[in-house]
Amino acid sequence: MKILSMSGFVPEHICDTIRFTQYSGGSSISHYCGYASDFISQVMMDDEIDGAVYPKSCDSSRIITSYLCKSGKFLHQLNVPVYGAVGSGDYFASSIRNYKEAVEKHYGVLLEDTIKHRSELVNARNYAIKSTYENIKDCSYYDYIKHIHDMLKFPLVNQKWKDDIKAHVPTNKLIFVVGSFLSNISILSIIESAGLTVVGDNLPESGRLASTKPVNTSGDIYSEIAQSVLSTRLSPSQNSFSEIMNADISNIKDKQALGVVFVLQKYCEPYEYLYSCYKTQLD
Repeated sequence: MKILSMSGFVPEHICDTIRFTQYSGGSSISHYCGYASDFISQVMMDDEIDGAVYPKSCDSSRIITSYLCKSGKFLHQLNVPVYGAVGSGDYFASSIRNYKEAVEKHYGVLLEDTIKHRSELVNARNYAIKSTYENIKDCSYYDYIKHIHDMLKFPLVNQKWKDDIKAHVPTNKLIFVVGSFLSNISILSIIESAGLTVVGDNLPESGRLASTKPVNTSGDIYSEIAQSVLSTRLSPSQNSFSEIMNADISNIKDKQALGVVFVLQKYCEPYEYLYSCYKTQLD
């Protein structure tokens, strides 16, 4: 099975998916949110992709099924809890279990016995990335993100973190990067060629991933996975702007960053909402 997944809300602990990064083929619905549009286009047009899994986390993602319902491919949408709501962990755990059962039914496989082992692999991979992230100012940030993107193309069992990131001599121009999943990593080359040194970020594939709580495989595995996913730095699609901003500004101060690069790609709307809030606080 080759399931294209969108968002860090999709748990890697259940089965292998192909992490959506960017689609360069023809986009058939360009008037729509660019990120979701590219995701839909790849599912529809890439014959190697036989399924899609995505969350109900923003207006754009909520209506993906309406575009894909006639594709004939496996489709599953994860229900995501409201941040901080009572019972949110149990609700999300149930959503993850439903996802597992849907994959089993569609593909005729049994996944129950592999979930704990996969959780241990995720824990180990995230810990390795966190170790690099904690010393990111001494590394080429572009090379670091490229390593992550390249690794995510492989099945989980083959995702071996290679801590051979190119060295970077830090400058006194320390910055923090804010944004969504960074499809266009050439932006990072521009940042580094300008003499800036990245000391941290809140990107889903980096700073948020490094902040993830390890899964305790001795407990209820679905609850543990849910708590782990929900422990990461928040996405603005969870409508907790003050919590996100306060955590990031605290991190910016801790890392003694002198500036922030706020990356606005052709998506996602919640990040654009955040920009003015950050700018007011940072000014």
